[in-house]
Amino acid sequence: MSSVLRLLASLALLLSATVAFAHGDEKHWEEAERPASTAAVAAQPDHDMDAMGSAAVSEETTQGHDAEQVESGGIVGVLKSLHPATVHFPIALLLMAALTELFVMARRTPEREAAVKIMIYGGAAGAVVAALFGWIHTGLWFGGDTVMQLHRWNGMLIAALGLAAAWIAYRNPQSRLAFRLTLFPIAALLIVQGYMGGELAHGLNHLKL
Repeated sequence: MSSVLRLLASLALLLSATVAFAHGDEKHWEEAERPASTAAVAAQPDHDMDAMGSAAVSEETTQGHDAEQVESGGIVGVLKSLHPATVHFPIALLLMAALTELFVMARRTPEREAAVKIMIYGGAAGAVVAALFGWIHTGLWFGGDTVMQLHRWNGMLIAALGLAAAWIAYRNPQSRLAFRLTLFPIAALLIVQGYMGGELAHGLNHLKL
């Protein structure tokens, strides 16, 4: 038993000495790489160093110019970028109001009518906000191609019809014919408006139709 222990101890000492010998002259990778990289930089011609310095100065100048543009934009720059964020809620609310009105036509209940009324109120208010931010986005500019013109004035029409539908819903007439003749065209115009918005954002024929 003692001879076995001596053999194991001898093997352990031999292995530890082998490992120490293998790693005794090895340097840490940072220490090994640093002189080589320093030498490579030092060996570069002067014009390469000048080019690197010029590139760094150019990058700093570009970043400073971008920062100045952001600062100069201020609140107006932020407001101009908010138009895409303001269109989703009125689209969803007005389309759901039209869909729910179909259920009212199938079976008229006070709960369904109340749901339509709430959605048309929110959708009409959201449509006005989206149209307002659309004008902020472009400024008081009446130019643009056909798609831009259609998108601009179709958005105004949706906002106007949304307010009209909200007023009719507020008056709560017994007949819902006038309300439906206003609401369903809004839904159709929203589909067209969404397509034209995609044309402006992603390019012509973005759906590859």
